[in-house]
Amino acid sequence: MIYVYYLLEIAAALALLTVLALLLRGPFRKFWPVLGYVLWELLSNAALTSFGLFNSGAITNTNAAAGRLYARLYWANDVIVDLLRFLLVIMLTYKATAGGARRVSSGRILGGIAVAALVLPFLLFPIGTNGPKGTAWLTSTSELLNFGAAIMNLVLWGALLADRKRDPQVAVVSVGLGVVVTGAAISYGLRRFVPIEARFIPDIFLMLTELAGWAIWCRAFWPAHARGPALDPTPSNVMPPA
Repeated sequence: MIYVYYLLEIAAALALLTVLALLLRGPFRKFWPVLGYVLWELLSNAALTSFGLFNSGAITNTNAAAGRLYARLYWANDVIVDLLRFLLVIMLTYKATAGGARRVSSGRILGGIAVAALVLPFLLFPIGTNGPKGTAWLTSTSELLNFGAAIMNLVLWGALLADRKRDPQVAVVSVGLGVVVTGAAISYGLRRFVPIEARFIPDIFLMLTELAGWAIWCRAFWPAHARGPALDPTPSNVMPPA
C-alpha cells in the first residue's frame, strides 16, 4: 500500500508542476492567486517530504519528539493550505460576479465571509495541546475550512451559471477547485467513522480527488490552440494520525 501512496504523491507533484509551468507560460497575471497557491503547495510538500526523509526513523515512533513535531508541522501546513483554498474560492467568486454596484456589495459580503473563516476557528474550537500530538485544534480547523470551501464553491458555480457571459477558463478552474475541496471535505468526514486500520481509504480518496483537480487545472491552463472546447459547470500527501 505504501507504494500506492508514493505513486499518487509523485503523480500529484508532476501535475502541480505542470499547472505551474502552464500558468507561467500564460495567464499567471489573471490567475495570480492560483499561482501563489500552487507555489505554496509545491514548496511546503517538498519541505515536509525532506523533513520526513531525514527523520523517518523517529517519525514512525509515536513517542518521539520528531514524530510529534512532524505531525504538528503537517497539520499546521494543512490549515494554511485549506485557508488558501477557501480564499481562492472567495477570489474566484468575486471575479465571477457582475460589475457595478453589485460587484461592490458582493465584495463586502465575500470579505465578511473571509474574515469569519479566520475568526471562527478561535471561537469554536479550544486552543491547546489536545491529543498525544497536540493537533486537535489544527485538524478541527482544517475540517471547518474544507467544508466551508466546498459550500462556497457551490455559490461560485451558482454565480457562474447566472452569468451568461461567464469566463469559460474561470469556470474550468472552479470545477477543478470544487473537486479538490469537496474531496477533502468528504475525506475528513470519512476519517471520523473508519477505524485507524482503514485510514488509508480516505487518505487515498483525498489524493485521487486532488490529482483529478490538478488534471482539470492542467486542461484549464493548456494553450487555447491546443485544447478542445472548455468544460462548463452547467448541469446536462498521507495524513499522519491526528
